[in-house]
Amino acid sequence: MQKSEVALMFSDIKGYSRLLELDEQDAMEILTIHDKISQEVITEYNGYLVKRNDDSVLASFTSVNDAYLCAMDFLERLKAFNENKLKPRRILISIGLHKGKVEIRNGAIFGQQMNILARLQALAEPGSICMSNTIYNAISRIIDIKAVEYRGVELENLPGSHNIYKTLSIYRDEFKTTRPVFQQKSDFRYRIREIEHVRGNGLSFIASAISSFIIITGFIFIAAAFEAHQDGTVFTELIKSWFTSPALYAALIPASIFVAAFYARRKMRVVFDDIRDVDRILSYIMTQLGYRSPAHSKGFMIFRPQISNYFILGMRKFRARVDGNTIVLQGPYIYMSKLVKMLKYYEQTGKTDKF
Repeated sequence: MQKSEVALMFSDIKGYSRLLELDEQDAMEILTIHDKISQEVITEYNGYLVKRNDDSVLASFTSVNDAYLCAMDFLERLKAFNENKLKPRRILISIGLHKGKVEIRNGAIFGQQMNILARLQALAEPGSICMSNTIYNAISRIIDIKAVEYRGVELENLPGSHNIYKTLSIYRDEFKTTRPVFQQKSDFRYRIREIEHVRGNGLSFIASAISSFIIITGFIFIAAAFEAHQDGTVFTELIKSWFTSPALYAALIPASIFVAAFYARRKMRVVFDDIRDVDRILSYIMTQLGYRSPAHSKGFMIFRPQISNYFILGMRKFRARVDGNTIVLQGPYIYMSKLVKMLKYYEQTGKTDKF
């Protein structure tokens, strides 16, 4: 696994999903033009096109200056294209810029920096760039950047506060620069590329069921010993009569499975087609399951049950690690299954009302 410090640019067409719903052919023509311009400008500034996903573009640069100049030129070229165009035919993009160490695997980029980059892009107005403190400090030593600074900004589901910088929109009469506002819910629609079970820590479902069976059986032996002592009956005879009764197994086996469903831990890896809003959507869906907003610990999002749901959820917590467009989840078996169903349902409908 290779780690490198790079400058990253992430852009997205504003309102493209809406245009796609209204006129798919028109939207595809606009996307073709957008892709051509983006490819040209990234190549000219010595960038590497990491990924293109519908209306979004992710590129990396070894030079922070090239990244910034590329972003500015990209906006200007699209502005020239938009001249005298009706609003539905314009290509309006917002751009996020960030610099940091990322993991490079098979030409793809992963790591916490990708989550920061996606948040920055989402905060930019159409025709503007939103930059992190790290890339602004590196660029401003050489290039005179006109940007508005916002201190102490909380980037959702990322620990700590951040200083960010936003350039004025090149459509400044139409889009005003404003302080970022925290959004509780996203209407972003995503696509799941794959879901796979991975080996995790803790007991499997079968091992948990067997352990539960043994523990409950132990309690039955204790109860039998207490009753034999109280009634003066023979312990072995009492145990024999109990364990030859079908009613005991009719209660014991379901009880073992029920306990295992709550306490067995399951680990899954979910890969999305896009990096935008992945952790935000996860947080929203977890609240629908009865969990609180996540706490952050050593790169993990920790979801704990709401106080009112402690008894229902058995005080079991979820651990999630967001790595670019991938989430690695670990939690109770029964709720992991439900969470995956909710993610798939939200993917198809953008709703969680079914659950």
